[in-house]
Amino acid sequence: MKKAKFATLAATLLVAGGILTACGSDKKETESSSSEASSSKTEESSKSDAFTGATKGTDDFATLQKGFAANGAWLNAISKDIDASGETLTIDGEFEGDGKVARELAMYESDPKTHLPVKTFTLTVAKVEVNSPNFSLAQGTVKGDVYVNAEGFHFEGAAKLEGNLIFKTADLKTAFEKLAKQPTDEAAAQKEQENQGIVSGEIKVAE
Repeated sequence: MKKAKFATLAATLLVAGGILTACGSDKKETESSSSEASSSKTEESSKSDAFTGATKGTDDFATLQKGFAANGAWLNAISKDIDASGETLTIDGEFEGDGKVARELAMYESDPKTHLPVKTFTLTVAKVEVNSPNFSLAQGTVKGDVYVNAEGFHFEGAAKLEGNLIFKTADLKTAFEKLAKQPTDEAAAQKEQENQGIVSGEIKVAE
């Protein structure tokens, strides 16, 4: 009789142990799944905090500045003239656009069929500080000084700079000059538009 009781007790303990083990396993799996979900949610949240690709045009300087932050977009555009006199537009981070490292400020409206500029805009600031490689000013006009601290700065189309173009080092200035010779007047700009640009002020190395 005692043997039967012991056998029953042992069986009961084994079953209980199995249930506890299963519960512990389920708890670990639940915690693991919860952890993975939390990690995934955090990653998605982090991605949502950053722009991807190119942004739509804006008429707000604060939005433009956000787009050019280190977690912004490779291409940012303005959809009308923006007067941010006294402000500094800072270009930070390294981005890829069209399969290559690039950053661009587009200051124009294009024809949806030909993709050619039909209207250009002006951005007025105290200065533009370029810390991103291969940054370009596309079409349109920047009123203010541009300080270049990274390689590859250039103009696209008939972009204009009404201000000084100041390079951090002589090497950066030399690299810019190799990319494009500066036209001396409007006629030259029309004849050789691509990547030329017109600078009304000085092109120099920072003192």
